[in-house]
Amino acid sequence: MNFLKVTDIDEIEELILKKMPSLKGEKEICKLEDSLGRILCENVTASLNVPEFNRSIVDGYAIKSKESLGASQGIPAFFTIKGEVLIGEDTSKKLESGEAIYVPTGAMIPIGADSMIMVEYCEILEDTLLVHKPVSNFENIMLMGEDVKADDIILKKGSTITPENVGVLASLGIYELPVFKKFRFSIISTGNEIIGEDEEYKMGKIRDINSYTLSLAIQKFGVVIEKKIVKDNFEAILEEVKKSTENSDIVLISGGSSAGNYDYTSKVISTLDGGEVFIHGISIKPGKPTIIGKSNNKLIFGLPGHPISSMVVFNIVVKKLIENLYFCEDKDDYYYGILSHNLHSTPGRTTYQMIAKTIENNEIIINPIFGKSGMTTLMTKSNGYIILESNIEGLDKGSRVRVYRF
Repeated sequence: MNFLKVTDIDEIEELILKKMPSLKGEKEICKLEDSLGRILCENVTASLNVPEFNRSIVDGYAIKSKESLGASQGIPAFFTIKGEVLIGEDTSKKLESGEAIYVPTGAMIPIGADSMIMVEYCEILEDTLLVHKPVSNFENIMLMGEDVKADDIILKKGSTITPENVGVLASLGIYELPVFKKFRFSIISTGNEIIGEDEEYKMGKIRDINSYTLSLAIQKFGVVIEKKIVKDNFEAILEEVKKSTENSDIVLISGGSSAGNYDYTSKVISTLDGGEVFIHGISIKPGKPTIIGKSNNKLIFGLPGHPISSMVVFNIVVKKLIENLYFCEDKDDYYYGILSHNLHSTPGRTTYQMIAKTIENNEIIINPIFGKSGMTTLMTKSNGYIILESNIEGLDKGSRVRVYRF
């Protein structure tokens, strides 16, 4: 294999799935109260109508609409009041001509009624109801199945569960959901210079950043089994990666992917049982020295050590892969804006340019952010990124660009 023989970004996912045909999202059942943010692995269909009966959407009186025709403030329509319907209870009451039955909001409409007149337009004289406004057929009534019909697809495979979704599902009596099982991740930060939160800082050291940013980025579709820091020692890295492949589905190794003297990731992967490196270099900027390989049926990514490069690769390779495995419907989160400056790209490499947005004269202005790849503040200053394809030399000031959120 040629070292750093780059692979086009558009070929990455196909190559991963070709090398690992068994890689797919697995099903598990999740309780509704624990489902926020989970991704459905099957369509969810309604087993009943919502509402399950004709339901009043106002406090008022059930009447026959045709008997209110011509009613006004000066000349009301007259009805005989025949009791009431209690909310939350079935009713066997039947409305006859010239009658009105009181029905509160959410209660069942009695048989024979086809409309509801709000109490605001009514006047009561003993057992007689005076109606001062005409109503039309089915006015102020939600019909059975008007919201949801039995066998309707409520949520499609790949939908992410939101609080709003949960409300609909609860109304249908659906309290368990088929969701994709979260992939298990291990994160390994490598480097003699990297220190953890419990280690004393000394000049020349660098505090671990990537395990924290990656852990939070993973939360939507995965669970982090372990995070660890390993010094630049081949045997030590090999041992920890071997353990991680036993505990996790996907291993992320931060650092050690380029061509330095202590960059062991490629050799480590190749040494593992069933180990193979099938990508070493991607035609992108930043993130060119990315490694992708496997150990038997476990996927291993060697991410760049620089935080910006690491997050870019994670978003455009790891996250995109899993979103596609999960059939995510909302995977492309983007908006459009106007580019504030001319922007140059590197021919032959797809460039992911960090940006910050401002609002000027009611327009979204996209401002490229420039800085060296090791500058951690680029992440806090940016609102997302734009993509410059490998076949263009750049973009002109004033161009309308698509901005992807992290």
